[in-house]
Amino acid sequence: TSDLPALEVGAKMSGGLQIQPDDELKFRLELKKQIPATIRLYNSGNEEIAFKVKTTAPKKYCVKPNTGFVKKGETVNVHVIMQAQREWPADMMKCKDKFLVQSCPSGGSTEFTELFVKGKEDIKEQKLKVSYSQPAPPPSPVPEGEEGPSEDATKAKSMFTAAETAPVSNDVGSLQRELERFRAKNESLSKDLDMALQGGKRERSTGFNLFHLLLVAIVAFLVGHYS
Repeated sequence: TSDLPALEVGAKMSGGLQIQPDDELKFRLELKKQIPATIRLYNSGNEEIAFKVKTTAPKKYCVKPNTGFVKKGETVNVHVIMQAQREWPADMMKCKDKFLVQSCPSGGSTEFTELFVKGKEDIKEQKLKVSYSQPAPPPSPVPEGEEGPSEDATKAKSMFTAAETAPVSNDVGSLQRELERFRAKNESLSKDLDMALQGGKRERSTGFNLFHLLLVAIVAFLVGHYS
């Protein structure tokens, strides 16, 4: 209990007791965490007021204090703790849970059984709906409008690509020169082969022998592979 000014904004009067919030109790829901909320009761009347807080889901919410007294000009904070949830509620978008705040003049009595007898005329009631909201997502590490790669990253990538492709280009030129030499050699060997076949001598002084046949096969393979 504390001495606080009247709750003028978002508060509703119930027999001299101002209740805040006056219509809806909000919970910023997070999984596997207990979620707190507060109901503030301010006595703007001239006499002590007894109160009682009820809920349609007593296993889901812990209310402290759920009963008590508010003296003239004082405020009582009622703490509501929502138990940790393992899964998102099925009624996330439109919760069906409700709270009921009952109040009446105490008249000096401390017997809540007598003060809140069903049907008693001076009992005032205020219903509160429950609503859920999800926590705000963490800020994006990349500012809006800068989602693409940075200029430095683009330059670095270009340099890396150039460094990778340069040796390849050199290798291609070298292979092309080697290929031309092999083709020239192949033509020369083909002529030698024709001469050997026409003369009927496979081992003439022209140098065409088994080594040349093997070399022709290798050259033919290379020409077919790199053409």
